[in-house]
Amino acid sequence: MENNTIELKKFYIGIFSLTYFTQGITQSFFTTIIPIYLLQLITTLDAGKVSSVMSMILLPFGVKFIYGILSDKFGLKKRGRRKPWIIFPSIISGLLWIILPFVLTPSNAMLMVTFLGVLIVIGVAIVDTAIDGFILDLYPKERLGRVQGICWGFRSLGIIAGGPLLIVLFLGLRSVVEFSFIILGFAMIVFPFLVLIIRETKKPLSINAFKNLKEIFYARKNWKVFGFSLFNAISDGVIFVILPLFVLIQWGLVGATGSEIVLIENFNLYAPNALVALIIGLGIIIGSLIGGRIADLKSRKRSVYYSIIIETVCFLLFLIPVPWYILLIFSLFIGIASGWKYSAYSAVIGQESQLYPEMDSSYYATCSSFTNLGTTLGLQLTSILFLSFAGLSVFVTYAFIFLIMGILINVDLLPFNFMDPKEYEINRALIE
Repeated sequence: MENNTIELKKFYIGIFSLTYFTQGITQSFFTTIIPIYLLQLITTLDAGKVSSVMSMILLPFGVKFIYGILSDKFGLKKRGRRKPWIIFPSIISGLLWIILPFVLTPSNAMLMVTFLGVLIVIGVAIVDTAIDGFILDLYPKERLGRVQGICWGFRSLGIIAGGPLLIVLFLGLRSVVEFSFIILGFAMIVFPFLVLIIRETKKPLSINAFKNLKEIFYARKNWKVFGFSLFNAISDGVIFVILPLFVLIQWGLVGATGSEIVLIENFNLYAPNALVALIIGLGIIIGSLIGGRIADLKSRKRSVYYSIIIETVCFLLFLIPVPWYILLIFSLFIGIASGWKYSAYSAVIGQESQLYPEMDSSYYATCSSFTNLGTTLGLQLTSILFLSFAGLSVFVTYAFIFLIMGILINVDLLPFNFMDPKEYEINRALIE
């Protein structure tokens, strides 16, 4: 690694964070805007089907190791390995966002959202992978938790601005949702060019990808890391997609029977749904900053433990039948746990990745692939659970799903406890 040969200017983090910000907006559109947009377009929506569609849209994140190989091995001689894989895929995704509102109709909405959503997420996943690799190239292990925590915080800020804030500010404008798709598209086309300002570490393009991948996948210790990555995000789909719908149901703004959600008259749901996402997003920002700081300055192991304990307790809170405004408080806490968990995870995985300096992006992306596979599995499991609990009341159905997610996230501690703390803990005195 040649981190010390590059002067790490403060605005570098700002540029990386801006890219994470647009990724957060994209996530917010798919989790906050698109479900309500479809509901108001079609008038009747099945929560199980929404989970299934979102899991399909997120599938490209499950093969991030492929994108990692691309940005590790291939690049442009004058522009390096990372920048081309940040700029060009982002432009394509931006163009697709611009096209999206012009092709959706009530008859093709689900199909087109799925098809174009997958293509958009492929571009976003490639950019995300290249950005992760860029950060690993530049920053030393002692700063990874804080840098990733800041970037994840800006991603959460994008989650807030992309759906909740935009809808609240422009609620009175007609076609504001379609207009926001177009604005996001232009932002994704323009912002990535800022990475051209950043100096890139000099690394050879002639890397033996097969040899390095063989070393990564053949090492038994790495499968403990992959297992940790898989269960790290098993509950994310429920937090970002299902939880806001549950709050709207308890609020009395939508009707529900089992998994089916029905629009009540022609009520505009964007603002209340935006409020829920806003509160979750604020929690994520708080948790990201706290978790990253603890991971770098205190203990990464403790940071992981604390986040999982808090998230477990938060899921159990949703089993209590309370008014909708109390659910908003619970949503803030589960957002804090989610952000904390990711920043702690990023610090651990980032340091593990630096054990493979030639293929650090591929390693990190492989872990991210398992993480996103966990999110997809969580959404698919949620879809199955909705079908299995079809005969139960709405509250009991959602309560069982929250309970199961609260249990599953603790499975993450099994592979994590088998990982060697010497590989990811900075302060050796804390290694037990």
